[in-house]
Amino acid sequence: MNNRSNHILNESLARKYQSGDREALKDLIRRFNPQLRSKIYYHTRNKDSVHDISQDCWYVIITKLEEVKFQVGFEAWALNIARNKSIDWIRHQQKERNRKSDSEQENSSSDQVEENDLRDARINEIRKSMNLISDAQRIVLELFYVENLSIKEISIVLGISSGTVKSRLYTAREYLKKTIK
Repeated sequence: MNNRSNHILNESLARKYQSGDREALKDLIRRFNPQLRSKIYYHTRNKDSVHDISQDCWYVIITKLEEVKFQVGFEAWALNIARNKSIDWIRHQQKERNRKSDSEQENSSSDQVEENDLRDARINEIRKSMNLISDAQRIVLELFYVENLSIKEISIVLGISSGTVKSRLYTAREYLKKTIK
């Protein structure tokens, strides 16, 4: 089954669940969970965290699914939840690392600390820049670069024209070029 068919079927299952069909949720979880877990792993790069974060995501998805009105489609909405939960996990891990590094800082070399600080600063700079672009632009970027969807597929998934997709991609890229050096 191709990407477009998967998108349409997942969207249909989400709508059925919203209409009261509880069996549709089981099918949706079975079908969409691998994609959700893949997105979480993409962000965290930590296999051990994927299960816990995916459980948190499904809790949010299930509790909000009955009332949400999709502006960007089920998959984009759910993957955005996964991205946010992954970022929360990363922030928590960074706080833990900072706590540990404060106590171990005396034992580590200054070169390693400086290298880690530069890497962390770069990651934070990218995250801050990504948080400054609109949700619409961020979703288009993620669908294009992370999910490898074509402009036409993105326009179908989001229900917008190809020109709008191209415009959002261009605007987001230009902004990121200016802010990330």
